Amino acid sequence: MKTGNKPMNLNLKKARFLVPNFFTALSLVSGLLALQFTFEENFVTAAWLITLSILCDGLDGKLARWLNAYSKFGATFDTLSDFVAFGVVPAFLAYKSYLFKFGFCGIAISFFYIFAGGYRLVLFTLKNTDTNKKHPFIGLPIPAAGGLISSYIILNYYFWHSLRYPEIFLAITLISTLLMISHIEYLPIEKGKNLTGESKLFIVLAAVSIIVAIKYFYFVFIIWIMIYILYGIVRHFVRHGKKNRK
Repeated sequence: MKTGNKPMNLNLKKARFLVPNFFTALSLVSGLLALQFTFEENFVTAAWLITLSILCDGLDGKLARWLNAYSKFGATFDTLSDFVAFGVVPAFLAYKSYLFKFGFCGIAISFFYIFAGGYRLVLFTLKNTDTNKKHPFIGLPIPAAGGLISSYIILNYYFWHSLRYPEIFLAITLISTLLMISHIEYLPIEKGKNLTGESKLFIVLAAVSIIVAIKYFYFVFIIWIMIYILYGIVRHFVRHGKKNRK
């Protein structure tokens, strides 16, 4: 009986790796669909699909931790998916929706965003060798950068019913690009069994956001990302200020 159970146990162990990889694949597919809708100039649908990619990207990591299903393949697949869904696709969406109005400058910023996202992912992959420990993100995580771009488009559509203020969007895209290659430290929301004080704060904010989102769903997404981005910047300067006073 024990011998007969071995193949089944082995298959179950292999099967658990499929679960996080499924959500990684779903994130990639959602990003590629967003690219198609961007070609068709259906920018709002493309922005929502990037949002779906962000959700799937968050789930694949959590499921990998819960199931103890880390693998080099999964990590590499996740990096590739992130580069497409939050690097290439948001850059193309940014250019097609707004940045084309700025000519060569818009093209340059779009390419700069892609290169910064690729640099950010490679740097994180090289440093993040132990997935069981908490690792702060050095530079803005690329899903947050892609989320900032897509959330601005969503906000414009539902709040003003048109794409407005291209200069603000240009600034947002450039700032998110620079933050990705900065040395500003962003803490993971949750990793491991213990929650940090910052993680608890963000979980509370997330719960409040869900309640508010029942009515103002288009407004909460950009506020949530802005809180995360600004918190990292403020925390960075406060910490450096304390070090300089010592």
